[in-house]
Amino acid sequence: AAGVLGGAWVGQRCGRDKVITFDIGGTSADIGIAIDGVCAETDARSTSIAGFPLLMPMLDIHTIGAGGGSIAYVDQGGAFKVGPQSAGADPGPAAYGRGGTKPTVTDANLVLGRLEPGDFLGGEMGLDLDAAQVVINDLAGELGMDRLEAAEGVLTILNANMANAIRSRTVQRGIDPRSFSLVAMGGAGPLQGAEVAAMLEVPEVIVPPHPGITSALGLLIADLKYDVIHTQFQVSTSADLALFNSEFAEMEAKLTARLAEDGLHADDVRFERAGDLRYLGQGYELRVPFDLGEVTEIALEEVWQRFHDSHAAEYGHAFKDSTIEVVNLRMTAVGASPDLDLPVPDGGKTLDMAHVRTRQAVFRVDGTLQSFETQVYRRDLLPLGVPVSGPAILLQKDSTTVVPPKATATPHETGSVIISLETKS
Repeated sequence: AAGVLGGAWVGQRCGRDKVITFDIGGTSADIGIAIDGVCAETDARSTSIAGFPLLMPMLDIHTIGAGGGSIAYVDQGGAFKVGPQSAGADPGPAAYGRGGTKPTVTDANLVLGRLEPGDFLGGEMGLDLDAAQVVINDLAGELGMDRLEAAEGVLTILNANMANAIRSRTVQRGIDPRSFSLVAMGGAGPLQGAEVAAMLEVPEVIVPPHPGITSALGLLIADLKYDVIHTQFQVSTSADLALFNSEFAEMEAKLTARLAEDGLHADDVRFERAGDLRYLGQGYELRVPFDLGEVTEIALEEVWQRFHDSHAAEYGHAFKDSTIEVVNLRMTAVGASPDLDLPVPDGGKTLDMAHVRTRQAVFRVDGTLQSFETQVYRRDLLPLGVPVSGPAILLQKDSTTVVPPKATATPHETGSVIISLETKS
């Protein structure tokens, strides 16, 4: 959840109000959506852990078993798969040199030249290219293909799984991902972000200043927030205005007292109201906002219309002559966090200052696997506003950013790097 908040904040600082947050670690990838800085939430009946319903607000985060340590294998039916099994941290990928014997996403990236063997974790750790080649060779033998094709196949399957996960949160809900920016974070997000975005025709990828700790950043910038829910059954044909107003007043008083204990004055708090509504006889509800202030007949008519509109948007139809039932009333109190004053990066004066070396890296372009001369740079020394043409690799301690061919990476004044992609549209 903190990663989604951090990714949304990074997008807003870059002037982007519609972002897909894309957080990849060693074992999983977490995907969230934020529009105008507001992160999408699940409806109450969709929230559960281990099959037990929670019936409480949660950010809408979709997680799949795909990360840097995900193991590539051929299943009993002969299918080529990646994850959800993971090599973990111990022994980890074969490339870690700690006894790992199974091919992973990290091994594939190293074999393809997308990781710098002598400059991992800011130079504090080396990667074992020979060990990675051995396990990828074994996988290639099972598949009956070339080593590089097998390594690139690992990434293609991984990226396709992640692209499908993003589609489940965008395309399948009527949201066009092509109008969004992808915020790639986590230790492995910047490695895969550009290729996943290309699959979705997302035009750009934003890589935060420190991708590996963006979740920690999310905790620092998160607002203090409390939610109160009161069950109240009312119907639109005989709504009790006094009861609505008394319930909201009681919830506001309760939240104001709770925030006062945290040292926040009521003037520094923003309140939001909503209700869980359904057509009479339905077994599921939709959350609909209520305006602040006194609940009047006119205000309720607006609420009923919002419900009809929400139902039509969610399910494709509305029953405007049907009775509406209110199930729950909700109030949220938000105490804004102080602005986080991050240092502005200086960068270097020229690309030459940031250049480390030129190496060969392998990418699939126009359907063909090709080896490219790829420039390797120190990210913190890149001059602001100066574009870096792909293919390129940007090194930093907590992640590695891959800029594929036909893409351009430009350091932004906020410290993020924005990768612009060629799209079909």
